[in-house]
Amino acid sequence: MPVRTPRPPATDVVAMALKVLVAQGMTGAAAQSALIAMAQERGLAVRNCAALIVAAVDGRRG
Repeated sequence: MPVRTPRPPATDVVAMALKVLVAQGMTGAAAQSALIAMAQERGLAVRNCAALIVAAVDGRRG
C-alpha cells in the first residue's frame, strides 16, 4: 500500500503552482491571472486547479 503524505495547506499549493507558472516564463501577475482563468474554465476552485498543476510537475496522477 502506498504511503500517503499529508496535503499541504491550500495557500502553499497555490504558491507552488504560481512558482511553476513563473518558471515557465510568466510574470507574477500573469501567472496569477492564468491560474484563475484555468480554474474558471474547468469549473474548479483555484486551490484545486493549483493542486493539479503541482501534481503534474511532481508526476502524480489524480
